[in-house]
Amino acid sequence: MKNVLTISGLKGGTGKSVTALNLSASLALYGKKVLLVDCDPQARASQWRKIDSKKNDHNLAQVLAGRIGVADAVSGTDIEGLDILPGGFGLFSISRKLTRRIDNEKLLRLIIDEIKHDYDIVILDAPSSCGYLSIAALTAADWLAAVVIPDEDWVSDFYSLIRIVRYIRQSHNTPLGIAGILFNRCNSEKQMENRAAPEVFEKIRPLIYKTMIPDDEMLDKKPPSFGPLSLYDIKAQASQAYLGIAREIICAFNLK
Repeated sequence: MKNVLTISGLKGGTGKSVTALNLSASLALYGKKVLLVDCDPQARASQWRKIDSKKNDHNLAQVLAGRIGVADAVSGTDIEGLDILPGGFGLFSISRKLTRRIDNEKLLRLIIDEIKHDYDIVILDAPSSCGYLSIAALTAADWLAAVVIPDEDWVSDFYSLIRIVRYIRQSHNTPLGIAGILFNRCNSEKQMENRAAPEVFEKIRPLIYKTMIPDDEMLDKKPPSFGPLSLYDIKAQASQAYLGIAREIICAFNLK
């Protein structure tokens, strides 16, 4: 069952954690059973749960360290159907230990395999970088959704991510697929086109989700620590956009 989707990108500030959180919530609102896995030491996707990673010993770092089972680290949320496996700063130290062996890049995949059958879809929030946690989050996935913003670097950033995908396919014999490119802080296709050569954009266009996340002031008012936008204003442009992306994913993944 190919139902593991990693939200990733090579640089910070593109809205990966916001996207992972709001997409997970939107899928749950459509009646899907969703697990959100926070792979970031900053734990931005976990902050709205008010989980203190220094005091909480039920998180992804503890699972990777082998101290607890993955099922014991998962907790429910205020949204029916949405569970979360929290991140935290402990991921920083455990990742330093695990990065010493290339085989450890597959550890998160083995962990997710234990629990993915309990969910319609599992969404991983990967940190920005080419470090262990980012590679592990991609290796654990069946699909990648690349989050970009319409700046002058978005094409080169995406192709750099593709090179990492190729590395993972070759190194770990993992058929990681490209689910799509999700544009954040984007109000029109013209913004995308203006930052890419025409022939390049036409080649990439089929991979771009039809729904784009607009540059909505709601995104500035409600950071991840305040929770999914749909809990505050489901009619806001950004809330509706995340619901639109969720519909596209439900159709693409054939989630019934």
